[in-house]
Amino acid sequence: MPVLPRLVALACALPLALAGCSSSSSTEPSPSLERIVTDPKSTVAASPSPVPTSVGGPAIAAVTEQHEIVGDLDAPWDMEFMTDGSLLVTERDTATIRRVRAGFATVLNGPGAEALRSTVMNAGEGGLLGIAVLEGDVTYLYAYITREDDNAVLRMELHDDLLSLPTPVIEGIPSAKNHDGGRMRFGPDGFLYISVGDAGKPELAPNTDSLAGKILRVIADGSEADGKAAPDNPWKNRVWSRGHRNVEGFGWVADGRMYASELGQDSADELNLIKAGANYGWPAHEGFSGAPSGTAPGTMLGGYTFPVATWDPDEASPSGIGITHEAIYMASLKGERLWRIPLTTDGIGEPHVILDGMGRLRDAAAAPDGSVYVLTNNTDGRGTPTEGDDRLLGLTIG
Repeated sequence: MPVLPRLVALACALPLALAGCSSSSSTEPSPSLERIVTDPKSTVAASPSPVPTSVGGPAIAAVTEQHEIVGDLDAPWDMEFMTDGSLLVTERDTATIRRVRAGFATVLNGPGAEALRSTVMNAGEGGLLGIAVLEGDVTYLYAYITREDDNAVLRMELHDDLLSLPTPVIEGIPSAKNHDGGRMRFGPDGFLYISVGDAGKPELAPNTDSLAGKILRVIADGSEADGKAAPDNPWKNRVWSRGHRNVEGFGWVADGRMYASELGQDSADELNLIKAGANYGWPAHEGFSGAPSGTAPGTMLGGYTFPVATWDPDEASPSGIGITHEAIYMASLKGERLWRIPLTTDGIGEPHVILDGMGRLRDAAAAPDGSVYVLTNNTDGRGTPTEGDDRLLGLTIG
């Protein structure tokens, strides 16, 4: 793979192991205010933008503007936009949640924040991972955490910058030093989707009686039903899809398609088109291993659904993804680059690199103002941090 420039504006797609170009397929102390980095131009939009009504964009695009929103973050993992214009960012190892507003970061406090810091175990890839927020008369924050003996999903109430004591809503999720999954997002149907890694036990991934190696779909509405299976799940339990090694990113296109990025083992990282009840092959298949020559991307064959795109792990090792109306943006850890995968009305175009030179990238998100936000991850113990790491970046795509 050729050495890529710091900011990539490509005239043609870069080579990668893509298996085809398209697919059819409470009284508490006041919150501490901490100045991280000031950029007077940096702000989150006051309210989310409307859901796009069309899908598709240019085959090739470039970053036309890049700026740092905040820096000096400690192993950031997930980010969640709020309707008040702020952004929540989790820090894996410190079990801290920060609220970012216009270049400032406040640390969430309250009994829930203290409970996270005293409960979360941050060995290996575990710790405070994904969050999801349900806003209404009461705002609920759901957090995916690693504890001493398991992974769990907790629910807390969020009042300004204070978190209430947590209530466990899912417990007993298999955990390990590697492959903990941890991304959570509310789907267009209102249910909470949760990615769970295989916890180093590949044999559990296809087993629908285990939570490991899955994408889950559960009720999350602040009620006693929180964490229970959504009513029309394929196996009448929490499992939505199976046969996953370690999914750390997923999201939806405006037309309802759900895509997920998946970390492979040795030969292939994947982007998959997720459908209810599908088996994505792990550990029987990695990428297109075992598939007949010429198998089309996204094909279901022999009970397995194959990916719509694959990468050499040195070029990717994907984590979070963000989806706009025109593309999927995939953050890469070992690959240290941001991949753009153009969307078409019936699939995807050929992926290309749109940003590199910032080190390991943990997450990408479509911001309400139309830009793309990216979290670097050089302080997670595997990267090479520079002064100011880790950073939240804002990218304008043109």
